[in-house]
Amino acid sequence: MTDNNALILVTGATGELGGATARKLLAKGVRIRAMGRNRAKLDALAALGAETIQGDLLDLSAATRACEGATQIFNTANNVMGSGESSPHRVDVPAHRNLCAAARTNSVSRIVNVTLQNSGITRSPVDYFRIKLQVDAVIRESGVPFVLLAPTVFMETWAGLLIGDAIKDGKPAILFGDGTRRSNFIAVNDVAEYGVQILNRSDVQNETVNVGGPSTCSFSEIVTMVERALGVTANRKHIPIPALWVGKTLLRPFNEVASRKMSMGYMVATTDTLFDAWPESAKRFGVDAITMETFIERRFGKRGTPGGR
Repeated sequence: MTDNNALILVTGATGELGGATARKLLAKGVRIRAMGRNRAKLDALAALGAETIQGDLLDLSAATRACEGATQIFNTANNVMGSGESSPHRVDVPAHRNLCAAARTNSVSRIVNVTLQNSGITRSPVDYFRIKLQVDAVIRESGVPFVLLAPTVFMETWAGLLIGDAIKDGKPAILFGDGTRRSNFIAVNDVAEYGVQILNRSDVQNETVNVGGPSTCSFSEIVTMVERALGVTANRKHIPIPALWVGKTLLRPFNEVASRKMSMGYMVATTDTLFDAWPESAKRFGVDAITMETFIERRFGKRGTPGGR
């Protein structure tokens, strides 16, 4: 990205990770083109200096226009919570075929694609993870040089939205199973920093870069951290593992998104998702990822405490 003519296309730029990466690149003076479907969020990036294109990757002509003049692509586009006509079963693979075709047409030098560390589990109970495996194959087989950026579990999704926000609003903290299974967590902003560093290094090519953070903890431990930050005692509601299994199966024909959420709950209730090798990528790319404690204090700390709001 030292080339003044470099232009990074950020797809999925209106999502949390795509937006965070776009803002980091803009802050470094990098030219970006932000592609997404939410006009208001695109306008916010335009106000920071981004070129924008409102469009859908299912539209090959829109994907081709988005790639015109782009030197690299940072791709976060997904339909994880889609259903019906916008189901990831219908959308994600053809959308990424279009993106790769557009990249080839425009001689894009590299695609940095955000994936999942567990997406290679072909028999995962989470349908979306199996779809991500198919998307990864489309990227690898596209003929365009690539990097698959594979983070662990996002703090914002599980510790923030699911647990912390519920407790802050006086609602029960939902725990899947007994809440003692452990996962490695990383903040969205740190994944974005990995993306920026990779985009700036031409030597990283045709490989998977697994990334994580310094915190490995259970969901029950996260509840305790949020309680401490907010100065409250939460009501803990456990969803039994059999209920998650039955729920995801029964809901599938009627409510795809609810079934997907149940299957994700089943996964975290029955599987430890550990990543002890996280320091290797941290050292390689110079990323100082935050801890879960720091994330929770910044987001939920009481007024008057460090990081509080």
